[in-house]
Amino acid sequence: MGYLSFQLSNLKHFNSFRLLQTATTGLLLGRAWQHLFWDAPYREFLWDEYWMKNVVSMVLGLSWSEYVGNPLYDERIQLFSQGIGWFYLLAAGAALGIQWLPSLARPILTTSSGTLLILALIVWKEQGWQIGQLLEQSLQWTTPLLLAVSSKGAIPEQWIRYGTRVAISSTFIGHGLYALGYYPIPGNFLEMTMRSLSIGEDPARQFLFLIGILDVLAALGVLWPRYFKTAIFIYLIAWGLLTSLARVWGYFSFDFIENWLQMWVYELLIRFPHFLVPCFLWLRERK
Repeated sequence: MGYLSFQLSNLKHFNSFRLLQTATTGLLLGRAWQHLFWDAPYREFLWDEYWMKNVVSMVLGLSWSEYVGNPLYDERIQLFSQGIGWFYLLAAGAALGIQWLPSLARPILTTSSGTLLILALIVWKEQGWQIGQLLEQSLQWTTPLLLAVSSKGAIPEQWIRYGTRVAISSTFIGHGLYALGYYPIPGNFLEMTMRSLSIGEDPARQFLFLIGILDVLAALGVLWPRYFKTAIFIYLIAWGLLTSLARVWGYFSFDFIENWLQMWVYELLIRFPHFLVPCFLWLRERK
């Protein structure tokens, strides 16, 4: 009986690791797609006169108008963005092959977490330093790091689970603050809700307010999962999945299916951690 329990425990551990691996691979593939075929907001920082004027003057020896008016530097920013995209593609391969080449894959994944954190900080700046935006990005940059430390075996299981709880909680609190209207509700939140549910603006706002309350309650509950644990995890997984699918469902069109694939599938991929990481944690908690 003890051997059977041990085997079942190992199976849950293996399955949870696969979930985390899938979340990381999807996230990195989505970011690679974004950087290679669309754009990333690096110009928000690199073209900010307040932050970069002195750097440009000291490093490049140019005035600010010479810097921003020279198309060569815009091309270099684009090449830099594409280079990061190729790196994310490499990191996705590292996530897939971490069982076979762990000593090579772990530093690549750890570095990808660092670059994703930088991207999250730039998006935070772009959104006017709203703390909710930074919190909402938590799973985006921590997931590859979680995969790297989970594969190592030297990190205590309790630390991994606690770090995962914090990342999930932060993401859902950030989302909840926008849904509640603590910050102005983003236009894409409203639009996706209206398109997905075929409702008007006022019902969409009321629906988002309710979801915001549930987001915050679930985010607090996952930190101390003593009561209603199953209900909390079901909500986190279901709502994480639905909000991810809303990007592809709400904007689907047979007439523009090629544009739809290019514009929205990567938005789904980068949100794989929003429902797969809660699945990962739930299996670890049940083990």
